[in-house]
Amino acid sequence: MDWSHFGTERPAYRPAVDPAAYFAAPSHEAARAALAAAFARRDPVALLDGAPGLGKSLVARKWLDDLMPDVPRVLVPSARAERPADLLQALLFDVGLPYQGLSEQELRLALTGHLLDAAADGYPTVAVIDEAQHLSLAALEELRLLSNLETRHGAALFAVLVAQPTLRAAFERPAYELIADRVGVRCALDPLAADESAAYLRHQVRAAGGDPARVLDPDAVDVLAGACAGVPRVLNRAAALAFELTAQAGGQVVEVEAALEALTQLGVAPADADVADDEGPADVLPLARAGKRKPAEPNERGAARAPKEKAGRKRSA
Repeated sequence: MDWSHFGTERPAYRPAVDPAAYFAAPSHEAARAALAAAFARRDPVALLDGAPGLGKSLVARKWLDDLMPDVPRVLVPSARAERPADLLQALLFDVGLPYQGLSEQELRLALTGHLLDAAADGYPTVAVIDEAQHLSLAALEELRLLSNLETRHGAALFAVLVAQPTLRAAFERPAYELIADRVGVRCALDPLAADESAAYLRHQVRAAGGDPARVLDPDAVDVLAGACAGVPRVLNRAAALAFELTAQAGGQVVEVEAALEALTQLGVAPADADVADDEGPADVLPLARAGKRKPAEPNERGAARAPKEKAGRKRSA
């Protein structure tokens, strides 16, 4: 689809992690602040977790990009390590050092030397390890040992474990006690509230160089925000499809019909199915207009329509 049709410079809703389109939701900002504080304290390990699709990778990348340029860093985008050697190879690969044909001890010594040398200027190497729930206990133990490395400036490694909540649960088991004790901060992302979801949808258009007031009908925004359970990944998919359907129909403004059609095609139940009135031509989006729907029950994602005012929520720290 040609997004210039809607006056944007690029797609407004993309699956790729894009720090330039970061939306400063409260729990996301709280997580960034917690990571910054842990780094300033020189904590050895931090945990950032949350359900799939909430933006954990984006928060970690945004925080990483905002670090001073002279802070050494490593990014492991998909951590799958059964053996300690697997983790050591992934880290060495990202820093551009040889990682093949070496024994586990040779890998360990190579990485140890690199971390100590990099920390000589005063900053530990920041290692963001995404999908960290896939790290075995042996790999996590290797990470704990690496986090023990110190120079006269302090720790040589600051590891950020980006994971699903299963890793936090694992840390409660006795076998994980040693690595759990090294975790200085545990921060979790919350789903967006309904008003945050609406602001998120508009923000993405704005970040792409467009004007949300010109291309997003407010009722369509409410439909999408109410149905997607506050999950940015689902909001992205639904909004992108609604724009595509609108373009196919020759429209220039995403309206309720397109939003409902997109939700239908994605299998997401609208939070309030009665928002589809008799507006608009019946032949534009036939599936969305195919008869009046009965009021939807809250779906398995908990996507009951939220009130306009943001409800208070607990946040983990």
